Amino acid sequence: MGATLAATTYRQPELFDGLNTLDLMELCGSMAAAAGPLNLSQPTISRRHQKISRDFGLNRSTRHFIDELHYGETESIRLLRRAFQSHRLSSGFLRIGTDPLRQGLIDGARQVLPVPSQFRHARCLHRLVESSILDGALLSSLEIEALLPGRPHELDHLEVAEQISGPIPAPPLPGPRLCRNASQEWDGCLLVPLGCWQLGLVAPAGVRVLPPRWTEVLVPPLACAPGLASAVRQQQWMIKQVPQDLNGFSWQQGLETQQLPCLATPSWFMGLGDCAPGLRWLELASPIREQIWLLVNPSNWEQVPVLAELAEKIEASIRSFHAFDAYSNR
Repeated sequence: MGATLAATTYRQPELFDGLNTLDLMELCGSMAAAAGPLNLSQPTISRRHQKISRDFGLNRSTRHFIDELHYGETESIRLLRRAFQSHRLSSGFLRIGTDPLRQGLIDGARQVLPVPSQFRHARCLHRLVESSILDGALLSSLEIEALLPGRPHELDHLEVAEQISGPIPAPPLPGPRLCRNASQEWDGCLLVPLGCWQLGLVAPAGVRVLPPRWTEVLVPPLACAPGLASAVRQQQWMIKQVPQDLNGFSWQQGLETQQLPCLATPSWFMGLGDCAPGLRWLELASPIREQIWLLVNPSNWEQVPVLAELAEKIEASIRSFHAFDAYSNR
C-alpha cells in the first residue's frame, strides 16, 4: 500500500507519537484506516487523538474543501510538524505521497517511509507538503498543469470534480538528463520535473485491440484525479468511477471482475508481474505523455541531500520504461 522499507528503519522520538498519529489519520482519512499503518488499536488512536486535540485546541473540519486538513491545525501544530520533519530528514528518511498508479516509482526506496497510497487531488497533496505532513509528493502533469500560474484555476470545492477540462499536453520525452532549471514554483512549493513516459490502456484477459468509442473505462474518483478522467474522455471513451478507497490490489480486481480496461502507467502494469497474467498493455491510438513532478518545500530541496537522491532514482526508473516494446507485449 505504501513504500516498502529495506534494511534500515526510522526511529521517531516518543515526543512525536501523538503527532504521528494525527498525521497518519490525516493521510489515511480516518482512525480506522490509520490503525493498520500505525499498528495500533482504534481505541488507542482515539485516546491519542483526543489528547493532542485537547492540548492544542484542534477542531475537526466540517467543511469539504480540497485543501482543508480534516483534523484541524494550529500554529503550534505547524511548528511541531516542522520539528518532526526536520528530525526525519536529518535522519535520512522521507514521507512521500503518491497514488497506486505511480507508487512503483518509490517502492523499495530505502529512505522512503510507508505512506498510504491513495488518489488525492493535487491541491490536497500541496497542502500536505506545505503543512510538513509529507516531505514530498509525486504529481502527474495531467492533474497539475491546469493549476500552475498562467493556467485557468479551478475552484477549490469538491463539486468542481464534475467540471473537467482537457489535460495540458506534457513535454516531449526527455533526453538522458533533465534540467533542474525547469523547476516551477507553485504557491510556495517547488515542482521538480522527474521525467516523462507514455500511458497505456490495461485491458482484461481476451482483449487484444483497443476498444471502440464509448466503451467504459475505469478511472479513480473524479474529485481525486479529474485530469486522468479527462484524458479518457479525449480518447472518446466513457468513464466509470471506482470507489475512493481503492488500492492497487482492488484496482486489479476491478479489471478482472468488471472486465473493463483502465488507463495506467507502465510501472503499475509491470508491478503486477505474475499476479495478473491475463491483463494486457495496449498502446493508445493518440499517445498520452505524462510528466512526473516531485512537489517539495523549496528550502528542503536546497538543503536536504536525500530528496535529490530520491529524485535521481525516480528519474532513472522513468527512463527505464522508455524502451516501450519491452513491456507493451508480455
